Amino acid sequence: MAHRGRGWAAIIAVGLCMAGPLRDAAPAAAAYPDRPITLLVGFAPGGSMDLSARALAAAVKRAAGIALLVENKPGGTGTVALSALLGQRPDGYTLCATPSSVLIRVPQLQQVPFRPLKSFRPLIGFSAPHLGILVRSDAPWKTLGGLVQEAAAHPGTVKYATTGVGSTTHAAVEEVAARAKARMIHVPYKGGNEALMALLGGHVDFAALTSEFIPSLKAGELRLLATMGEKRSAKFPDVPTLREAGYDFVNDAVFAVVAPRDLPGAIAVKLEQTFAAAVENREYREQLDRIDLAPVSYDGRSLAEFLRTNWGKINARLVAGGLINKAATPPD
Repeated sequence: MAHRGRGWAAIIAVGLCMAGPLRDAAPAAAAYPDRPITLLVGFAPGGSMDLSARALAAAVKRAAGIALLVENKPGGTGTVALSALLGQRPDGYTLCATPSSVLIRVPQLQQVPFRPLKSFRPLIGFSAPHLGILVRSDAPWKTLGGLVQEAAAHPGTVKYATTGVGSTTHAAVEEVAARAKARMIHVPYKGGNEALMALLGGHVDFAALTSEFIPSLKAGELRLLATMGEKRSAKFPDVPTLREAGYDFVNDAVFAVVAPRDLPGAIAVKLEQTFAAAVENREYREQLDRIDLAPVSYDGRSLAEFLRTNWGKINARLVAGGLINKAATPPD
């Protein structure tokens, strides 16, 4: 009997040891986060993606007292940062702020070390940039049509800057070039600010840029030839859209935050709730206006749906246009 009693005691002791982690799991999730969160950004400091991530970090600090530390990892048109994210533990302490185009456009044109629609857990879509095609104010081209005619008449002589191969801005120019049968030289940069400096410095003839162009435009240094929205921008009502100019292209870029796919559900919910509260803050929206970005609101589920829907649309266009036979990287 004594031997049997010792056996039951051992079983109970093992059971308590096994139950310990289960009891601790919920409090651990509830205590999250107990230290700063790193927010990776795949582009150089000073561009629209970087500025929007910093605005979001400041809003989260105000709304919830949580510190998000922005860490720039430029390269690969934003894919370097996403790849780095997957090398981290899926514990919610490393996230990545990225344009949607880096998930749904870039991987269709080049191989990347992740599955765009499978490797990540979308958390929020929080802002969107203004996009435009610009020349310097002293350039001879007054309209997009004039610029395109020049490029078509002199193949391989007109150079343009963007934030990288496969970016939305790159895709826009490719649409223009394909329709006009114009061969232009693409010069990709690691961020919008660098591409802007290349244009202002005369290293390229024109650029397709996100919102970082607006201060230089207001200063009279640039001329905006076309925007990329569904309709004319309220900021630039006299400037035609690409569609109005005869090109079937509309901006599909949303600035988003994603986590590794295996992020625990309780932590994902907490992050989504935190971000949702932060972007409703008046100061955050005022900050977006100051850096010439527009607020958008996607929760994790609607952002995932947006990405999957637009992956299909972009793939169909790329295949129909002869740019690819199939996506260079499988989505799932």
